[in-house]
Amino acid sequence: MAAKNDIALSEDRVAIVGSLVITTLRDGKVVRKTAPMRNKVVSSDGYGRNLLLRQVAGDALLPIVIDSASIGDDNTAPADADTDLGNPLVTDIPITNMSVSDNVLTIDVFVSDANLPDDTYEEFGLFMAGLLFSHVLISPSYTKASRDDTLFTYTLTLTG
Repeated sequence: MAAKNDIALSEDRVAIVGSLVITTLRDGKVVRKTAPMRNKVVSSDGYGRNLLLRQVAGDALLPIVIDSASIGDDNTAPADADTDLGNPLVTDIPITNMSVSDNVLTIDVFVSDANLPDDTYEEFGLFMAGLLFSHVLISPSYTKASRDDTLFTYTLTLTG
């Protein structure tokens, strides 16, 4: 039995879980939408969840505003120790919109045909001033074709 002053583990465990949905638009109309793909909020020192804890502890030197995204073609599963995408192809993609409702953060990243090269993409990440926050494996891979605009909708939910 735990001592009176010991902190007991409870069922209230906080987690950040989320998913990415990719919507392909052509001439303003939806032509394809993926199923949700699970994300990994990383936790290396100075990245992801670690940035949140540093901010709560008063370390305001590191940013905690998600301000850009990157997309790449490496299909290695995301891990806590990640500090960047495996092979980023397009970086510093601006965030189009962010909104919070209850414990859900929705982040939209719209990339026009002219700004996303035709290619096959297998990973996506969100960044805070160049520091990786979360990483998702795009599976099945996303093949962007000519005339396609792309909307990446990333949802992060605080649970617990």
